[in-house]
Amino acid sequence: MHFEDLLSEIGSFGLYQRLLCFLLIPLTTGIVGLTFYVQLFLLAVPPHTCRQVPPPLPYPTSDVLFHDLSKLLNDTTHDDPVKLPYTCHQFDPNVTSAYLVSHEVINVTSLEQLPKPGLDCVSGWQYDTYHMFSTYTSEHDWVCSQAWRPYVVVTLFWIGNTVGSWLWGIISDTYGRRPTVVASLAVYGVAGLTSIFISNFYWFTVLRFLVGTSHHTVSHLPFVLVVEYCGLESRVVPLLTLMISYTVASILTPVLAYVVWDWFTLALITAVPPLLLLLAFRLIPESSSWLIARGHGEAAKIQLARVAEVNGHHLPLEMITQLLSDAGGTGGGESGDQGRNEAVQDESNESSIIQAVKYPKLRKNIVLVLLIWMLGCMCYYGHCQNTAHLGSNLFMSYLLGALVEVPSWCVPWLIHRLGRRRPLSTTFLLSSVAGILYALVPAESEWLVLAAALVGRATITGAYYISLQYCPEVFPTVVRGQGVALAETLGGVAIFLSPSIVYLGEWQRKAPLLVFAGLSGMGGVATLLLPETGGVVLPQTLQQAELFFRQAHPPCCRFVNMRSESTKMDSEADDDL
Repeated sequence: MHFEDLLSEIGSFGLYQRLLCFLLIPLTTGIVGLTFYVQLFLLAVPPHTCRQVPPPLPYPTSDVLFHDLSKLLNDTTHDDPVKLPYTCHQFDPNVTSAYLVSHEVINVTSLEQLPKPGLDCVSGWQYDTYHMFSTYTSEHDWVCSQAWRPYVVVTLFWIGNTVGSWLWGIISDTYGRRPTVVASLAVYGVAGLTSIFISNFYWFTVLRFLVGTSHHTVSHLPFVLVVEYCGLESRVVPLLTLMISYTVASILTPVLAYVVWDWFTLALITAVPPLLLLLAFRLIPESSSWLIARGHGEAAKIQLARVAEVNGHHLPLEMITQLLSDAGGTGGGESGDQGRNEAVQDESNESSIIQAVKYPKLRKNIVLVLLIWMLGCMCYYGHCQNTAHLGSNLFMSYLLGALVEVPSWCVPWLIHRLGRRRPLSTTFLLSSVAGILYALVPAESEWLVLAAALVGRATITGAYYISLQYCPEVFPTVVRGQGVALAETLGGVAIFLSPSIVYLGEWQRKAPLLVFAGLSGMGGVATLLLPETGGVVLPQTLQQAELFFRQAHPPCCRFVNMRSESTKMDSEADDDL
């Protein structure tokens, strides 16, 4: 008797699951997508030049010359190498005066007529707010010698994500999905809202670190919660909903930024929704699968009765009683607690991801899926950061990068028809091929170069989202929260490394995507070693997971027959117990 069998009786994707899928996921994932891309805009640096001091010329043309110089600086495009020295340096007034007098310069028509600015900028900066609005970075002059500050903020944001993912995962498996979702939303909203009112760099960094601790949890934990309520045939629907929600948020962000044209208002728009969502915390359910796995049988019965009622069905008491008995859960009250069998007590004691090392097959597959998740995170976020280099217009760059993710919406249909392993391996390998082609195409063929880069971005997006579906399915229910948290933690480490790969472009423009091509190829090969989890009953306990992986056949691409394999798994589990 499996949880999925009970779901099929009370509705495996009825009104209750649809409400969760099409309300909870879009709201939480949309908030996360907006927050991530708005932060990039907040920390972006508008084109700027050092404010120049008029040279003290001994004749009345000084003001005219300085006016010509200022106009010339404004008219020169910011990507012109001639203008580069003026971003962080200013003229020495005395040297400039002597130079202009000795060369009898009357009209300044070119920057090349002037001596190179040799002094550090102490007069402040002039920002081009015509092409880009003022940002948090520009208002605090985090440029030139202070340009490291935005980088530190982003780095600590991802460090927070790494630490927070692990902590929230432990809390999720210990106290439940529902309180963890609510608490992470509270931290996300309060820290985000407070940070936009802070001017001190250190406090701002601490608050963005706190935002980072909840960043992926706010999106991924509700996704896992919804997946745990869906039947076998509908487990890919939450993934499609998550993908569409994130892509729409990433498309909406540059459009919203262009319309609002104010960093504070933009940040406020993304900081308030998590707090508003908390008002509906009573509507966020607890995972019945988690309740059963943890032995809270009475609470699981109440929750499942609510699901059945919303779906227009009745909860079959015989099935829930048998399920709770098989799982060692409580049928209700004290008598149920006393009837909990010894085997489940042992399993509850082992419900830690660390205990998985005792099971060789489970251990091997956990290591593989963690490696694949790290490669997916590194390559996806690396491509995202590299997309900003596709053009000089920041808004258009992010819009293009978001639009190429739309084709990846077909991923849920693919993994529903073909399983997880083959599509994941294929998208990894296609991204690898695209990266190699990008490196081989001559730089003169701009459209081919751009097309190869966008194909690589689109396919690695598909691989990233398949990994998001695949990863939780490898972990049994009792440690799924911890497993996802561990994956998020290691994924955060991989994200730390992706900027350093992108920065290889300073040495060789095509180097970053070539490196990502090699990593994607590695991910494609590693995926072939995993078992297929599409169309099968997911294991609840560590022992069931070990038996399942022992029976799986990763070298080939056939599906495992759900009923026959689950029956074998039950009988072998009973023998072991």
